[in-house]
Amino acid sequence: MTAPHSSGAGVDSNRKLIWASVYRTLLQHALPDARFNHDYMSFTPDFRGSASAIDRLTTLPCYQSAAVILITPDNSLEQLRCRALKDGKKVLVATYRLRRGFVLLHPGHIAESKYEIAACLDGMEKPGVGRSVSLAQMRDEGLRVDMCVTGGLVFNAQGVTIWEGHNLFEIQWAMLSDLGVLHTQTPVVAVVHDCQVVDEIALGVEKVTPMRKGEVQCDFVVTPDAMYEIEGAVKPSGGVDFDAVDPEGVENIPPLQELRGIRMMEKIMQKEGFVSEKADGEGEGEGKMSEEEQMGVSIVEKLMQSYRA
Repeated sequence: MTAPHSSGAGVDSNRKLIWASVYRTLLQHALPDARFNHDYMSFTPDFRGSASAIDRLTTLPCYQSAAVILITPDNSLEQLRCRALKDGKKVLVATYRLRRGFVLLHPGHIAESKYEIAACLDGMEKPGVGRSVSLAQMRDEGLRVDMCVTGGLVFNAQGVTIWEGHNLFEIQWAMLSDLGVLHTQTPVVAVVHDCQVVDEIALGVEKVTPMRKGEVQCDFVVTPDAMYEIEGAVKPSGGVDFDAVDPEGVENIPPLQELRGIRMMEKIMQKEGFVSEKADGEGEGEGKMSEEEQMGVSIVEKLMQSYRA
């Protein structure tokens, strides 16, 4: 689920060629990870000059007015997560590959001396720092994301993600959009090194446009030396289409399991008295839930037990 999807073999080939070109240059600017070294399929690297890019981002009106920011779990955004907490903003962060769902960092509930710890992936889940939040809790507590910031490996100046990396941002967007935690007008900002913003024509390949289903086009791409603003960025609505989701993805991403359980539970709640009835009035076992409904209840119960633990 780390490599980008494609609307055709030709487009996919172009994306690979672009990434191969960027990778060679990025090695000169990226900072290695303590665990993954330069394996960018396992993490999105920080880079020299990222502080300048973050300073540039914080001048955006959408940052200054935001109360809650979704910031992806990328090395390149650790400084931004800390800066946002210092600026009094709540920060929502997905855990690595979404394996443990989301963590909410509330600056009022974290000692200021721990902001730097909270900003790093190994620190935010420590006791007394971040709070694990389920999708249902976000919805029930009325959490609203005002802005999204993502890292990545390659973008173009039109805000199209050419090579995503590991952070699964589009899956995060789909799930939170599904529950109304964010909407299509929520601004999206990418933070990358200048070498990660490409001109396809200069590379001799066809321009990449936002054609993939579920693709999120950025409103801004910010680098240490430049800011690209995109008018009319394309963003999907409608949430998650489980008929199109890779079953292995659902298996490995607990929030997707939770969302599927929520949708099943909603179907149950729409039926008076939790009774499955046919249109002609003949009950399909009055007072009993269907196999699908029982699965939905089971999924939600298991997930709630894991969050309570």
